[in-house]
Amino acid sequence: MGAGILLLALSGIGLLRPVEDVSYTVLSPFERLLRSAAQPIADIVANYGDVRDLTRENEALRSETERLNAEIARLREEASRREELERLQDTRNALSNQEFLAASVVARDPSNLRQLVAINVGREDGIRVGMPVVTEGSTLVGTISKVEDGHAWVTLVTDVDSGVSCLLLESRAQGVVVGGYNRRLSMEFVDQNATVKEGDTVITSGLGGSYPPDLIIGKVTGVSANRQELFRSVTVEPLASLSKLETVLVMTSFVPNRITSP
Repeated sequence: MGAGILLLALSGIGLLRPVEDVSYTVLSPFERLLRSAAQPIADIVANYGDVRDLTRENEALRSETERLNAEIARLREEASRREELERLQDTRNALSNQEFLAASVVARDPSNLRQLVAINVGREDGIRVGMPVVTEGSTLVGTISKVEDGHAWVTLVTDVDSGVSCLLLESRAQGVVVGGYNRRLSMEFVDQNATVKEGDTVITSGLGGSYPPDLIIGKVTGVSANRQELFRSVTVEPLASLSKLETVLVMTSFVPNRITSP
């Protein structure tokens, strides 16, 4: 302890300065080396808190982005749904002499061989076989072909078993629109002398009592010119987007009155 007091006294009066200077000169490079080696570690330790904060902020931003994207998708779906319902309301207004029940498409024929869709209304809702089904623009979709308690099946106009008495809006030429396995429409039994051209509008004629008149079926896309055949061959493109159906209108006020041959 006495030695320590002596060293402090000597240092105080400057007698140990040469020794201290030598020690500083010798140890200073090592100190700088140690400081240089330790600085990256010190920086990592100092920045660790900042990294954690940034990670939390990124996670929060990612969650907020996902929420906003989901909200945008929901709003777009609602807007699309609202626009579709408005167009269907226009159909109701255009056919104000008829009554309708809106229905959603819930299934399609699993075999993919028939053109059938299921809707979420059935016998309990007053649906009956033979009721026509339309969509926006007073466009014919098909007819109710099978009814269960809570749902019903619709045979589309493009189905192989479908046949609709029709006429051309422009020339009043008559025929029958039938479906096929190729999911296309053709207008049969068109007189060779009838005036038919591409772009003509095909509508229901009401003949036979299975459908009301003036429902739109489609547009003529092709006309044969073979005069040796008894009837002209006419291809028709349906105006309803049958592969994208979501909501339809069942014409509940129409009662089919099929007229049989004599």
